[in-house]
Amino acid sequence: MSENERETKGFKVVDRRRFTEEGDERSGPDVAPAVPPRKDPPPAAAAAAAAPAAKPGPAPAGKPEAAKAPAVAPEAKKPEPPGALSFSLFVQSLAQQCLMQLGLMPWPHGQREMHLEQARDTIDILVMLKAKTAGNLDAEEQQLVDAAVYELKMSWVEVQQAIARSKGAPRPPPPPGR
Repeated sequence: MSENERETKGFKVVDRRRFTEEGDERSGPDVAPAVPPRKDPPPAAAAAAAAPAAKPGPAPAGKPEAAKAPAVAPEAKKPEPPGALSFSLFVQSLAQQCLMQLGLMPWPHGQREMHLEQARDTIDILVMLKAKTAGNLDAEEQQLVDAAVYELKMSWVEVQQAIARSKGAPRPPPPPGR
């Protein structure tokens, strides 16, 4: 079928692929231009932008330009859209899952079941998250992770002690230093 026959039927076939079969880049009005590479600011400019602004106050002697520097407002926390998964919701879901695995909370089907090895793994995941996010969380998130890890570890100990008591085993001695 010739090009004239294609055009007479009401449509035109255009190859818009960016590269030829040989791997060379095509050019022309029908080919989308290549996306230009992203240009990151030089490290010195990024460091200057991230540096905290000088506090307003009296100018040091001999340096009046320092007092004229405008104060930059601290970066405000962006509100999360409703229904979006946030770090706090993620931590809470892991804590709830661990409580179900410990048998302290019913599963969605309504029954309480114990899965102690899975509970231990979930606690270990939260401990790992706490270590990996150290210094990157705001105060509220850090407090949530700390509280979740502490409460789940205490719940783990209580469940282990209850299991030991139910089997008639003597209670293990408390850890040293307590």
